[in-house]
Amino acid sequence: MENKIKKPIRPKYNIDEFGRVPNDWITKQNQRNHNANHEILNREIRRGLKPKWFMVIHLNDGGASKRQQYRRLEPLEVEKDVKVIKHQLYTQVYNQNWEKQKKRSKSIWSVEYGSSTIKPHINLIIEELPFPYEVHRSLFVLIDRLLPLKCRCLSQYRDVSHLQPFDTPNGLFRYITKESDYSNSTLIHSINDYSIQLN
Repeated sequence: MENKIKKPIRPKYNIDEFGRVPNDWITKQNQRNHNANHEILNREIRRGLKPKWFMVIHLNDGGASKRQQYRRLEPLEVEKDVKVIKHQLYTQVYNQNWEKQKKRSKSIWSVEYGSSTIKPHINLIIEELPFPYEVHRSLFVLIDRLLPLKCRCLSQYRDVSHLQPFDTPNGLFRYITKESDYSNSTLIHSINDYSIQLN
């Protein structure tokens, strides 16, 4: 009597390399959040946002301070730090009354952690800035050297910032929203310069 070859039992679910079930609720929710943020960015372009620069600015990791390390784990505390950074950036470019200037450059801010859980970085899309920050060299000095002197929450290491022209919208939009999920909305809606829907 011939031995019958047993067929391997097919798993009930397909598991990916990270142990996740594709198309499960969390995966679908994460994709919805990612798509929603991507659409927000495309909407702002349609409504007149004209990005000139894309930059990456690194926050510090809290150093030896347990209190500061804890702040890096709390989204609301990170958001407070980003608000301070935005204020200092615009104050340097314009003045203390920058919020009252109707013609100031608009910007979109987001936060992600990458492979770290305690050292987030900021992805920033911003329109063209006035003299002398309309050129790469001056703007890089501002975000990499001058801004950390005003904001203790930023990394104090030099040459860790990244600055490039905004030239590939879809690619950059996918990049800055890639961590959008049910626990991290990525975009900081409370400080972003979104357009106002008039109708």
